[in-house]
Amino acid sequence: MKVTGHNLHRLALILMLLCVCALNARSQETVASNDQPQSSDQQASTTETAPATPKILTNYVEAGGSYEALSNNFGQWSGGYLRAVVTTGKNTWNAEVNGQYEFGDAGTYMDAGDTYVINDDWYAALTFGSSVGGFFWPRSRADSFLSRKWLARKQMITTVGFGYDHAKDVHSDHSAFLGTTYYFERPWIIEDGIRFNISSPGAVFSPSGFIAVTQGRDKAHYFTINVGIGQEAYQIVGPASVLTRFPSQTASFTWRQWAGKSWGFNFVTDLYHSPYYSRGGTAVGFFKEF
Repeated sequence: MKVTGHNLHRLALILMLLCVCALNARSQETVASNDQPQSSDQQASTTETAPATPKILTNYVEAGGSYEALSNNFGQWSGGYLRAVVTTGKNTWNAEVNGQYEFGDAGTYMDAGDTYVINDDWYAALTFGSSVGGFFWPRSRADSFLSRKWLARKQMITTVGFGYDHAKDVHSDHSAFLGTTYYFERPWIIEDGIRFNISSPGAVFSPSGFIAVTQGRDKAHYFTINVGIGQEAYQIVGPASVLTRFPSQTASFTWRQWAGKSWGFNFVTDLYHSPYYSRGGTAVGFFKEF
């Protein structure tokens, strides 16, 4: 199916309206709860507030594949991946191998990282990656994040991050990230983030941002709608072909479903649009927890 810019804009608008509806529904629940009788001071002092549970999936392996069609004779993308996440003490280790065919070339990207719990309020993450083949993959990449939990249930999380990406041509990227995550008492999660990116050569500034709404809980399902918009400084589409300085928009829907006590599937459909081409496709994976 051909993905047109007009259709993508309509879908992105629908997804953004869904996000607004979810927020509005939650606001109505909050107003209703404020009308209920309040607990006495003695009851409040003896009742513990359960902390919000971060949506960090641990101790599982997952394998899957993807296919995406591109407009304007840019061909198609396809690939497969294998990832694993293991928790030991305060560390959550993650690793992934991703083989991909894009723009007529193929290559494999590998990364590994750790999320470390500093204390009840703070945690940090660090990831390194590199690739073999595939001019579109980065030669090397590093990302670091520091997160802080806030409020009575620790239901709000703020995150600051820094990243470095060295491409397989002459350009490289330095980025800073600011984001927030809020866990409602009902099974809803709202996330947003802004990335400030500077690409060299030329010190090209290319900011981007996203908002995501997740519904669900662990061992049942997660539905996530994600909408993003921003600028791209450089995008390599051939060994000697680079697209520069243009806007792009993205939209995706993710469905993670437990089919059994410790296994299930992950389904992702996403859309991308820029002045040069549109892209749309799906990825399907199966996971097993241990």
